[in-house]
Amino acid sequence: MTLPWLPPNIKPLNRLHVSDGLLIDAERWRLAHDYHRHRQNAHFQSLNQPGIVSDMGVRLIEPPNDIPSQYRDQRWVQIQPGIAIDLFGNLIVIPEPIDFRISSAALMGKPLMVYLVVSYVDPDGLVREENGNGDIVTESFRIDEKNSPPAEWEVEICRILLQPGEVELSIALDAWFPGVNNLDLRYRPQANARTQAVVRLAQVVKNTPEDAQIYANLAYLSQAIAGLYPVWQGFNEIGQFTLNSTSEINDLVTYDVLYFKTQPSLSLSPGEFDILQQYIDMGGVLLVEASIKGTKVDELMGLHHQLQEAIARMENSLNLPTEPNETPGKTAAASRHEQRINHLEIQKSLEEELISIKSALSEEINALSSAFKKFARDLGIPLEDLDTLSRNHPLRTQPFLFSALPTVNGQALKILTGGGIIIFIGNLSAAWGLDEKLSLGRETIRTAQEMGINILHYARTRRKLTQLQKAKEFPPNQVPDSI
Repeated sequence: MTLPWLPPNIKPLNRLHVSDGLLIDAERWRLAHDYHRHRQNAHFQSLNQPGIVSDMGVRLIEPPNDIPSQYRDQRWVQIQPGIAIDLFGNLIVIPEPIDFRISSAALMGKPLMVYLVVSYVDPDGLVREENGNGDIVTESFRIDEKNSPPAEWEVEICRILLQPGEVELSIALDAWFPGVNNLDLRYRPQANARTQAVVRLAQVVKNTPEDAQIYANLAYLSQAIAGLYPVWQGFNEIGQFTLNSTSEINDLVTYDVLYFKTQPSLSLSPGEFDILQQYIDMGGVLLVEASIKGTKVDELMGLHHQLQEAIARMENSLNLPTEPNETPGKTAAASRHEQRINHLEIQKSLEEELISIKSALSEEINALSSAFKKFARDLGIPLEDLDTLSRNHPLRTQPFLFSALPTVNGQALKILTGGGIIIFIGNLSAAWGLDEKLSLGRETIRTAQEMGINILHYARTRRKLTQLQKAKEFPPNQVPDSI
């Protein structure tokens, strides 16, 4: 699945009114049974995530004996029996093994991704031959080989990255890391209890090397949602926008959060400003991270972190037994006492310097906050420091409880919020994923991701509450009647 799941059609079900003397004809019989079928489909569609219920494996086979010689190659697979549920709540049942030949070819010297998908086929839409068993109708399915990702009504069974030239399918040595011509079963959707929401994230790209790292961090955060807050899940692709075209707004408004990393002295063109204004008015949340690289704040944060580590080392050394330095005329106890005094004096000096750095850092952060508050006022939104708001503010309490905001690389996070804007000053996003040196601890990453999920929870809920207060248009035939 690449799209959020659709709810059932908002239309009443019709059932047969039964009374004494009612004559049953074909139309009334069909009405009575369609009621139960549609009701069951609505139940499956409402409460289940579409996907494979059981089995439906894929294995490599030799070409069947009755196949012409030109098709007797190493492109054959066998799809095993199994059950799936599609987007509209239809049960798809494959009752027996199906032999299938992969016929696609990678052209232009580039590998080609091939998808095997299964979809439900309503027997009422098929032309049936009259035979002795014409009263029995078996619900059916079809298996397709595609060169594009599965459509919303299809369930992926397998995918294969075909190499150019002659193809010989094989089983991957490591199922987690299949290569070319290997069966890849990693992306098969599994039928589960349906989540309450699918959260969609997007980023503003600036065509800089930093865009790729930001994309990766957002993807890690989106991936973490299902594990840390299972009633929701993240959308499997991060949107990317430049804000250069007003046509982007039609796609942008489908995303709950728009991430925007910028310098405090940001300047937007009238067109960019208008797009952001429309996005916020339609319920979206603009998540702004203050870019502090190369600024005075960055320098002070580095000094702050170094001083904290130095003080921690001094405290540890004071708690360890030490051998006194050989000093003529002094006892060992006197030497240890003198050494301890020196350590305490150094530690006191470091702590005083840390207080000074904290004060300078606070002033610089307040200056950053003022710049961003002006930006928000231009959008008609007053910002407040989260520390001055209610202690039960959802950013601090839902779904994870934070007394103090996370600290990354020795620097505590600062959050400004108001309406559809959240601005954070700190290195929070850098801890959503894997850093270049793989140096961040698990606890740091988990804490940063939980704070990120609080931000997404606030944004997604605000968007939903905003949209519920607006009239919604339901285009005709939005969802097929075959639910």
